[in-house]
Amino acid sequence: MSFLPAPLVVRSSAPLARVSGVTRLAAGTIWLIAAAAIPDAEGELVLLVAALVGLVVWSGIPLRPLPGRMWPVALAALGLGLTAALGNTADRDPTLPTLLSWGPLRLTPPGLEAGVALAVRLLVIGLTSLLVFAPADLTRLADALVQQLRVPDRLAYGSVAAMGLAPRTAADWQATGAARRLRGLSPRTPAGRLAAVPGRLLVVLVMAFRRGERLALAMDARGFDSGLPRSRFRPVRAGPLDALVLAAAIGTVLLVAVIGQLG
Repeated sequence: MSFLPAPLVVRSSAPLARVSGVTRLAAGTIWLIAAAAIPDAEGELVLLVAALVGLVVWSGIPLRPLPGRMWPVALAALGLGLTAALGNTADRDPTLPTLLSWGPLRLTPPGLEAGVALAVRLLVIGLTSLLVFAPADLTRLADALVQQLRVPDRLAYGSVAAMGLAPRTAADWQATGAARRLRGLSPRTPAGRLAAVPGRLLVVLVMAFRRGERLALAMDARGFDSGLPRSRFRPVRAGPLDALVLAAAIGTVLLVAVIGQLG
């Protein structure tokens, strides 16, 4: 078994699973640019609500395993948001009201808004990345990149193959640990386990290099680096649903801009 979580089984009839991978990438890029450019927490909250609606209604992603997958993002958002709230430069103004004081730390309304905006921005980035990549079959994503964005075959399919090697690398790590235990080389103390990490990493790194070399040779043998035109088994075309997804992404950003102007 791998310590990496199993892939999410996405409902194939969901709108985001039926559109092109390039469409999801374009919509996600629009949202990420908007999230980085929005200065206030109100606009970030609108994007967060839109991402949650897309997750529940459009994505087809099962909701039950998501808390276990997203808790590191939520914890990072909470920690960075709290740091930004307590370390905001506007807190140095003595005329601002104090919401919370703890030793040298002081929380004011501008600091609270900055912290909330940063925390929500990180959540938006995490959910947007989930909406872009979780509904995607990696091979279909590579097909879309090659056919619609004219990405070279070697780069697109090589990247997809490299992503597929990640679970095998995790399995190699566990296999090296099992082999050491069978040979009686497994350390018993925390310090010994920590000292054994570089050796196990070296073994996994060598295995990854060898597997990558075999993968490159296999791709070259199949003509991915020949420069000749290739036929396509799965043609990818944009349809009305792709236009609807892009329109929804752009409409959400425009709504955020309007709210920002009214605020």
